[in-house]
Amino acid sequence: MLSVVSFLFGFFITITFSMLLTKVASLKDALAVETGRLVAIYSLSKHLGKKFHEKIAERIDNYTKITLRDYTQYEKGREIIYGMYEDASLMEIKTLSENEIVGSFFYILGELEPVREKLEYLTSRRLEWSLKLSSYVFGSLLIILLFLNRGDSFTNAIFVILSTVIVFVFLIIEDYDRLRIGDYAYNISNSEQLFDLIGKERYYPESILSRVELEDGKKYRIGFLDRKTHQEKIILMTYSPGFSNRVADLIKKITNRKG
Repeated sequence: MLSVVSFLFGFFITITFSMLLTKVASLKDALAVETGRLVAIYSLSKHLGKKFHEKIAERIDNYTKITLRDYTQYEKGREIIYGMYEDASLMEIKTLSENEIVGSFFYILGELEPVREKLEYLTSRRLEWSLKLSSYVFGSLLIILLFLNRGDSFTNAIFVILSTVIVFVFLIIEDYDRLRIGDYAYNISNSEQLFDLIGKERYYPESILSRVELEDGKKYRIGFLDRKTHQEKIILMTYSPGFSNRVADLIKKITNRKG
């Protein structure tokens, strides 16, 4: 019985991780393409008038903030990208070369849309519940059988070690499925690249500050979510000694703010 359950648990876990890692790889590729498209759009907009360029930079900034903060709700950034078409009225086209740039701009913008749709699908997609349930059921059965087969110090040690490993495997599956690890770090890196490109202070939701490296004396935009109103307040802060304490105070203040 123990051998059968062990085999089935290993079988389902292998399939589960294969699907999760395939999804992560697809997300990394899509994020890289998306970043490249946004960089190209920003670079081309420089040649089409100051107002248009500034508007595109603003949209890229807002889009990057939204998709970094609400990574599992990528659809929130949809209207920002659509708005780039509306900004065409701000373009300044005076020469033939600028007219050609306009064509390149809209071509790349069109190429961005399927990538964004792919990211929207991948970030909202979750592991099949039947597969996850099967993995959890056989994992739990394996822990129970290991417990019932205890008899001496060696089998006790095996029970403790394997049970701990199985629980950690469950936690890793949940973190990968909810996009808490893996490709999210890649998304942070790409967002930093875009903020630097458009000349804006880097933005981070306060929930991911422990995952990024901050530099002394550098200014950052930190987003604090009011859990009562579900509105975010972005505060410009300089990283220096005591930064963590100031962040903790702001979290407490904003969370407990009366509406």
